[in-house]
Amino acid sequence: MSVRVIIQSRLSSTRLPGKAMLTLAGMPAVVLAARRAGNAGLPVVVATSDQSDDDVLAQAVEAAGITVFRGSLHDPLGRFVAATADMDDDDLVVRLTGDNAVPDGEFLGELIDTMNTAGEDYIRVTMADIYGVGAEVIRVGLLRQAAAETTSSFDREHVTPWIRRHTNDLDFVPRLSAGDPLRVRCTIDTLQDYVVAATALGAVPDAVAAPWRDLLRAWADAGGALPEPLAGARGNAIEQGPWVLGAVQLGVVYGAANRVGQPDALGASRILAVAAASGATHVDTARAYGESEARIGNSLAHGLSERIGVVTKVRPLDDLTPDDSPAAARDAVNASVQESLRLLRSGSVAAILLHRWADWNKAGGAVADALDQTRAEGLCTVIGASLATPEELLEALADPRLGYVQLPFNLLDRRWTAPQVQQALAARPDVIVTVRSVFLQGLLAVPEAGRWPANVSDDIELLRDRLPALVQQLGRASAADLALAYVRGHDFVTSVVLGAESTDQVRDQAMLLARAPLTAKEIAIVDEAIPAGSPTLVDPSTWKVEW
Repeated sequence: MSVRVIIQSRLSSTRLPGKAMLTLAGMPAVVLAARRAGNAGLPVVVATSDQSDDDVLAQAVEAAGITVFRGSLHDPLGRFVAATADMDDDDLVVRLTGDNAVPDGEFLGELIDTMNTAGEDYIRVTMADIYGVGAEVIRVGLLRQAAAETTSSFDREHVTPWIRRHTNDLDFVPRLSAGDPLRVRCTIDTLQDYVVAATALGAVPDAVAAPWRDLLRAWADAGGALPEPLAGARGNAIEQGPWVLGAVQLGVVYGAANRVGQPDALGASRILAVAAASGATHVDTARAYGESEARIGNSLAHGLSERIGVVTKVRPLDDLTPDDSPAAARDAVNASVQESLRLLRSGSVAAILLHRWADWNKAGGAVADALDQTRAEGLCTVIGASLATPEELLEALADPRLGYVQLPFNLLDRRWTAPQVQQALAARPDVIVTVRSVFLQGLLAVPEAGRWPANVSDDIELLRDRLPALVQQLGRASAADLALAYVRGHDFVTSVVLGAESTDQVRDQAMLLARAPLTAKEIAIVDEAIPAGSPTLVDPSTWKVEW
């Protein structure tokens, strides 16, 4: 059995064009990656495209004494198959990328040994909080099978998605030593990434021979260390932290307290970047949120994909009835999911939800079956639904396939704390519970200035008076702080969805999330001072607002 390292590289990167030729440690980045991968004796080939744009890359690699293979720009899977045409089916190919300078011969050797010991044909590196150390090992025969059987352009562009779906998708988490950084960004997707990389490698005596763990430490010291995640509920299926950025505002004008309007494309990109840097682990979007998915996809393609996960929703299936055929339901779900993935420029997302619980059982349950099939095919990790009422929640929790719910909860909405609801939630600790409407479309954040609905029986003036008094009594920073701390003080809440129209709002939210949630005693004080909201007040879909 022979092994060959193949480094995939091109100059037409959408994130940082030409990055493979940027100088690191006195040589092009792709040359450094190749020399480090081969520093224990493994043969290395750089596989680039046959386009004239990549001539300069091929010449630089050949001048460094490294073998070059050239093939299709738009079919990297076919390029890999052609670059291994002389190998046997039982041989192994190691897949790296040209901006991946950390893996060395020792790292790759351990990866190969782990796969062989497990008796598998595919393995990949998975390090949740260390970015830029990706590597895969593939049995050559499996690579050829993937190329022969897949009909998806996405599979061919990204080389291994078909393989992941048709194997055990064995993962490898390299062992770290005492003192090694646990959260660091070593990838090169932006100009700032390059500055950090150049600084890190400039501090290493021998960038080709240095052990990979030494490079992790150098990267962290040079500014690549990532901040610790916000304290909160972790350990769930998608490692969703306490803060999810709501992205409806990125696609449409939204919120009764919104005075800014919809951000433009540049503003949306900045909001996403600041949220990811400030501790948001996921972004929540939907097919029905106008331009939201497309704007998120643009940011994911330019370096955000390794820093934030995506939760999206199938379009409302109003055109389906309970009597529609299962095939019609499958087609509707699949079409929505595929369009979301296309706009998001991604092969998978963390979670796919139904926009309305009423759609779950349509077409004799075929909608739910189709959604579960997307999970089985690796298009998402968990499935679930956006809910509106506790009755919907009780129905949803009875289906073991469901792993994620999103529901409206705030200090006026006491429906979700009823004993029956709490008992059902306690029986499903595996379900991620993400809360939206924390600020009730902004009214609880700025109670004195918001446009309260005119068709409610609630005493709005009482709310406007008592909310500021509670802020003072409980030592909170603001009404927004009180509203957020109230929700986060309930144990059943995994995360909160907070939308923003500006980067200033994102930073303000990060500061609020850093504050302690309310205690059970403080929650009781709020419940006693503020009466529960009427059914109309807690359901914005029923509002009539005077403009």
